[in-house]
Amino acid sequence: MNRTTQNWVDHFRWNGTVAMRVPWHIGPDLSDEERAAIAHSIQMFQLGENSEGRHLMRYAKEWADRTGDSAYPEAIRMLIVEEQRHAGVLGRFMELNGIARIKRGCTDGVFRRARNMFGSLEVSISVLVSAEIIAKIYYPALSQATASIVLRAICEKIHREEIAHVEFQTEQLARIRAGRPALGIWATRFLHRLLFYPTLMIVGLSHRMALRRGGLSLWQFFSQCRREFVRDLAAMTPKESSRITRPNFVKRSSKRLSGLQWATQSGRTKMSGEPARRRPAKRS
Repeated sequence: MNRTTQNWVDHFRWNGTVAMRVPWHIGPDLSDEERAAIAHSIQMFQLGENSEGRHLMRYAKEWADRTGDSAYPEAIRMLIVEEQRHAGVLGRFMELNGIARIKRGCTDGVFRRARNMFGSLEVSISVLVSAEIIAKIYYPALSQATASIVLRAICEKIHREEIAHVEFQTEQLARIRAGRPALGIWATRFLHRLLFYPTLMIVGLSHRMALRRGGLSLWQFFSQCRREFVRDLAAMTPKESSRITRPNFVKRSSKRLSGLQWATQSGRTKMSGEPARRRPAKRS
């Protein structure tokens, strides 16, 4: 469902009035083994959630001036506030359990430089939404990596908000790309894949210990993130370009449906791909 930017402002405003219910009264509830397993991972994600968003706000204001979408800068400001709230609750949990905060990290530095490499709103939110798509799989895994009731409450809330953030960002990307020719849309999607998959590999390898404790192998993590990315990449495509024909010079291997998939079809197509033909009725 596509919402207007003002709808998103109203959503973020409402969500900001709802307190993030975290049972802080429980106190520190990580074992030494659990702390050692997730410390590096949660440090990196806490750092990534904490951003002032100065460049993103500038891009948002430029978009508003150019298109008349006056509500967009406020929506972006509220999104940044939610991300900072994520960083705040993760930081408080870390301090409660004796995990130090860090000021810089290699993956965080790569993300920040990539967001502002070309000085455009589209590139900035493309990088941001890539991280948020990965976060949709990471936080449920982190919640299962320990027996901490406090951490599970935090991860559940952040996960819900990251889902909304991805929806907001994909809708905006579809607006930015509206009117772009089919070849341009194909090229944009190709470049986004080049951004996403190496990023996914870096995150998976950097956080593999916490993911493993959360019940995800690297392959499962990659597979689930890829599934989310494919769905969200489609949502970034303008409706008028939703069916894109790949350029003639790009060879595309045909995919065969499994027998189970064919069984779920309407029955008008046979396994060979030819139209099914009805057998002539037997004459009495």
